[in-house]
Amino acid sequence: MNLYQLTDYFVQSLESSFDPDTGEALPAFEEKRAMWGSKARDVLAYSLNLKSDAKQLDELLKSIKARRDAIENKRTRLVDYLRDNMKFSGITELKANDGSFTAKLLIERDESIEIDEGTAFPPELCNAPAPPSPSKSLIRAAILRGEAIAGARIVRKDRLEIK
Repeated sequence: MNLYQLTDYFVQSLESSFDPDTGEALPAFEEKRAMWGSKARDVLAYSLNLKSDAKQLDELLKSIKARRDAIENKRTRLVDYLRDNMKFSGITELKANDGSFTAKLLIERDESIEIDEGTAFPPELCNAPAPPSPSKSLIRAAILRGEAIAGARIVRKDRLEIK
């Protein structure tokens, strides 16, 4: 029987489980109560086991994520190392002997806008929502028009494409 069935069985037998003269619980009632208590303890123990399993899985996930992050960081450092050495050597393309992969160094191909922390910009260089936030596209356009924008600059970065 599961706990639902035992509970229903226990509750239905409450009226007939006590001696009408003395009010004492009959032995059958104590047996039913013991069965219910045993099943309830089993459910509680199983619940605690599941909690422990979930905690162990959380720790495993953290460990796996930390390992994945470490591998990704190592890969990023290796790509940066390769890019820097290719640029220093003047080499812009590498190919595997069998053609299975290539790496192309595209000098100053990528550009982005860097904004100094805490710099305030006029409303025409900000996005609409309140509070206004600097719009990198509007700031970029202003810089390309030749306007001097304090606290912002266009930064060009090399890109190493690996296929």
